[in-house]
Amino acid sequence: MSRGAEIELMFGGEDRVFALTIGPLRKLQEKVDCGPMELLSRFAAGTWRVDDLRETLFQGLQGGGMSALDAGRLVKSDFDDLPYQQFVPTCQLIVTACVLGAPDESLGETQGEAQTTSPSPEEKSGSPGSTEPAPSSVTFRTKSTD
Repeated sequence: MSRGAEIELMFGGEDRVFALTIGPLRKLQEKVDCGPMELLSRFAAGTWRVDDLRETLFQGLQGGGMSALDAGRLVKSDFDDLPYQQFVPTCQLIVTACVLGAPDESLGETQGEAQTTSPSPEEKSGSPGSTEPAPSSVTFRTKSTD
C-alpha cells in the first residue's frame, strides 16, 4: 500500500481500495462534522452515527479511485439495509490508514542490522566480576509412589 492513506479491505464481497486523501477527508469531515481523531473516538466508544460509517465508506471508495456513482451504488446495496455494527472495524481501518498509514506500512527509519550477540560487561572489561553468583536454592523432589 502507498503512504497516501490507501488500504485494501473486503467490502461488497470483494477486496476494495479505500483512501481518505485530503479531498475525500475534507468531504467526510464536513458530512460528519468532526475530524478523523474524533471519528475514531466515536467508533471506539460506540457513539458513532450511521452517517459516520456510511460517509467513511463512500468517501473512502471514491478516494480509492471508484466513481461517485459506483461508490454510491455499492454503499446503497451493501451497507444501507444491513446491520451497521459490522462495518465499524472496516471504517476504523479506513480512518486509521488516513491518520497513521496502512497497517502493513513501515513507519520511520529502517531498522539497522540485528545484534548477533548480547554485550556482556565481563567481555569489555579485563577485571573479574565483583560478585559470585548465588547458589541455587531450588531443589527438585521426585514424587514417591509408595
